[in-house]
Amino acid sequence: MENILSYRARGLLCRQQAVLRPEASWKWLSEAERWEHLAHVEIASHFRERNSTSLSDLAKSGAPSDSSDTRWETDAAA
Repeated sequence: MENILSYRARGLLCRQQAVLRPEASWKWLSEAERWEHLAHVEIASHFRERNSTSLSDLAKSGAPSDSSDTRWETDAAA
């Protein structure tokens, strides 16, 4: 998570530079876009890792993974 915060902070600094230096704003906005892209990649990687871990845990437990699982009953059905 620290990487994501760092990437977003760097993107913000680049956007501020774009405002302060309009003659080179294209460069700074491009840099900001790059940092935002890295943040999105990091987030996607985090969720892929998390989902693959939880799926493997589910497979190890032998629990059913379909939507007809009856463990999640509503109050009305209980």
